[in-house]
Amino acid sequence: MRDSDIRRILRDTTLKKFILDSDSKVVDELNLPVTQSRIDIAVVNGHLHGYEIKSSRDTLNRLPHQIEGYTKVFDYLTVVTENKHYEKILEILPDWVGLDICVKTSSGYKIKTVRKSYYNRNKDGFFLAKLLWREEIENILKNNNISYSKRNNVWKLSETLGNNIPITKLSKIISETLKKRENWKIKGYYA
Repeated sequence: MRDSDIRRILRDTTLKKFILDSDSKVVDELNLPVTQSRIDIAVVNGHLHGYEIKSSRDTLNRLPHQIEGYTKVFDYLTVVTENKHYEKILEILPDWVGLDICVKTSSGYKIKTVRKSYYNRNKDGFFLAKLLWREEIENILKNNNISYSKRNNVWKLSETLGNNIPITKLSKIISETLKKRENWKIKGYYA
């Protein structure tokens, strides 16, 4: 199978409820600035849940680095793969990361959970803040009475935001901000 096949099956099964839920947003290819990685699918609702797809055609060389980056941002993370890779991936994954397998059945394909994902307690406020556009960061800073300079670049504004709001609260604020965002592809992921 290809990544695109697994993505389609994932969208038709596990993610279908989020796609149909007006209080959730499903984003393909979410760029994670600074980490130099991109998650295949992100579900944004009360939490950020990332889904990384590793088809049988993929190598696993980048996965440890990707997991390192994803750990800084996602509340939950699930790797979705095929039988070929699942045992090796299981050896790589931290305990909090879930693992699903795309399996063929008599009626087509389904997603089978091998290991459930758990809440990640190792997020980093700066990396979360870097998901936002400049005006989104400035609005959050203003709404939380955090002083900043208009001359600061996005990097400095992200540091200010990440250092001044507790991670649990910041994570919720960022999820709400991302859910409201329109025109992801027109403007880009950050400015």
